[in-house]
Order: sequence, then C-alpha cells, then structure tokens
Amino acid sequence: MTEQGIDKASSFEAVRARLLALAYRMLGSRAEAEDVVQDVWLKWHLADTQEVQTPAAWLTTITTRAAIDRLRDVQRERASQAAGWLPEPWLDEVAPSAEELALRAAEMSYGVMLLLERLKPDERAAFVLHEAFDCDYAEIAKILDRTPAGCRQIVHRAKARLQRAGAPLERPDPAAHARIVERLRTALEAQDRAGLLRLFSDAPEVVSDAPVCTQELAPVAWMETVTALAHQASHAEVVSVEGAMCIALLFEGEVVGVIDVSTDGATKIVALRAVTSAARLQAANRLLGRAAVMKLLARIQRNAIASITMRSDFPVDVDA
Repeated sequence: MTEQGIDKASSFEAVRARLLALAYRMLGSRAEAEDVVQDVWLKWHLADTQEVQTPAAWLTTITTRAAIDRLRDVQRERASQAAGWLPEPWLDEVAPSAEELALRAAEMSYGVMLLLERLKPDERAAFVLHEAFDCDYAEIAKILDRTPAGCRQIVHRAKARLQRAGAPLERPDPAAHARIVERLRTALEAQDRAGLLRLFSDAPEVVSDAPVCTQELAPVAWMETVTALAHQASHAEVVSVEGAMCIALLFEGEVVGVIDVSTDGATKIVALRAVTSAARLQAANRLLGRAAVMKLLARIQRNAIASITMRSDFPVDVDA
C-alpha cells in the first residue's frame, strides 16, 4: 500500500464512527447507515484528494449528501409499507465500541428519532448536523450547498415542526423514567391489563410496526397486541437504548420486540413505540440474542478452564 493509501485509510478510520453515527441519525437504520459509509469509503479511496485540506470535513459532506439521497429513496419505500415504519433501536453495549461512543456523543432520544421521519431530507440533515453534531451554520451551508442564513432558517423550521409534533425539549429524569419502565415491564410480564392502563396518560400516542397494527393506535387496541406478544415471550428485560431505559421482549432466547416510552416526567406514559420487525431487531439480537449469550458463556468457560490449568499447583484432594 502506498503512503497516500495509508493516509487515506487512517484518515477514514479516524472519523468512521462519527460518519456511521451521522448516517444512522439520518436514516434510522444501522444497515442503511453501514451501506452509506461503505459507499463513502469507496468514493474516498478512489478520489483525488490532493486538494482536500480537511479529510473529516470532506467525508462528513459526502456522507451527509449520500444519506440525503438514500433517505429520499427509502422514505418512498417506507410510505408504501402497510405496517408503520419505526427507526431501528441501537442498544448500548456494556463495553461500548467506537460506534456506540460516537452515537452517545450525538445523543438524540429514540422518540426524537421517530419524529425526525416527519422532516424533509434537507431539514433532517441540517437539524441533525446542528443539534447532534454541533456544526455551525457556516459548516452546514458548505455541506448542503446553501447560505448560512438559509440553513439557520431550515433548522429553526425543523425545530418548530418537531415541537408541534411533541418532541421533548429535554430528557426526563433518568431515575423517574427507569421506575416507570420497570413498572411497565412488570405489568407486561404479569399480563396486568388494569396496571397497564394506569400507567398511561388519558390520550397517549402509541405506535407499532407490527403488521396487525396501524400507527397511532388507541391504548386498548395496542394493549391487545403487546400483551399477546408478551404472553409469547419468555420474559421481558430492561435494556439501554441510546442512554434511555427501554424494554426488550425475548422468546426462546431471541429478542422479539423492543418497547420505548416517553413520559410526562412524573408517573404517566404519554407515548410508546413498539419495534417488532425481525430485520430491525437484528442488531439487538447480535447483542442480546441466543447466539450472543452462547458466545459469552463459551468465553467464560474457556477462561475458567484456562484459570484452572494455570493454577496447576493448587492443592486438590483426589479422594474427596
């Protein structure tokens, strides 16, 4: 590999996690984001970079524009789906990778991710760059090929649309939110219909991607679907999705649903999102599913055997 190739590779790897987080914020799908970042790498690998002074800025621009183009295509596909479309949950790892760390640095709640679907591609790009990646309007203007004043207006308009749609201005108290999520998990496992209803506000927004459901269901209609799903599941676990507590429903060791909620900051659920699509749960299963658990157990067993082998001088009573 040439020196230039080595420089290209190292420059790309230095910002790859940030590019992936940006593309995911734009597309709501890890698989789509990975495809975009792979395409950006190919363009970077083949590009004449003699005039590129700041590789990170060049790569961010290309990633944003590629994500905008991909979003225009997938929005048409998602609009034609019979069931509702929800962003893919990105579960936090115990030992976070560079991608997870980049995602947390660009923190944006799952509820806001869902509402971003209501924005036009350019609006979404400007909002994500400004709010999640701290880009100023001059930087955004270069990326979107607009004026700084125009980008300021785009972000302002996007914020107004999101606030009208009910986007939370700030994250709720983590401890209070965790208590409500745990109460919901307990009610689901117990099939406690009365307990479920007590957890909801008078007019919650409930969204599911289950084929038997439609978006923005009434709470009772949604409860029929989720309690049936929970009845099939072995158990429910509280997990972290982008720093917020959510519920993972598992059946035979596989994640079959992820439930995210927004609260009123006190004791009531004002919005709920239930992701059940196997395709959008692939990343969750890579982290929590049966294969991941078996791999962890095998690693623990290997470490235990290695530990016993290393301590060969440990006294053992063979007649015990």
